[in-house]
Amino acid sequence: MISKIFSFFLICFLTISKGQAMSISDVGKVCTFSSVRAKVTYNGELVKNSKVTRWTKWKDASTEVTTTTSDGVFEFPAIFEKSISKYLPIEIVITQVITVEYGGHPYKVWINTKMKPEENTELGGSPLNLECELTEEPVFYEDFGPLLETNCTGKMLG
Repeated sequence: MISKIFSFFLICFLTISKGQAMSISDVGKVCTFSSVRAKVTYNGELVKNSKVTRWTKWKDASTEVTTTTSDGVFEFPAIFEKSISKYLPIEIVITQVITVEYGGHPYKVWINTKMKPEENTELGGSPLNLECELTEEPVFYEDFGPLLETNCTGKMLG
């Protein structure tokens, strides 16, 4: 345990000594789910006032719920957790799921495993600005690391 604490403070010192700005609140900050904005349709028609659930699990599970607007859009802010494991030689594995409920049926529109602690690493650095068509079959992508299953498209998808 002492060696982990020492490693943590050594990394903080080296980061500061390299001239990188770092506040104490940024130490060990891991983005478990980047901010996401998506427009949802069903057969091309806007999905209005539907429940959207975002679930993520890294150290602890986290669930957030919102509703699509009259324009079929939903948004979630980025989620961050703190941990010294960001600086340790261990693999980070974060599970991500987004579900849209429409017509009494839950549609999983995003199933992903995030393995990098920085924001916007789900799609190789691009923000999660998506369009999700619920009638489309989900597609698997391997372009960004682990398998991503989604029926959404965006700047980096399809």
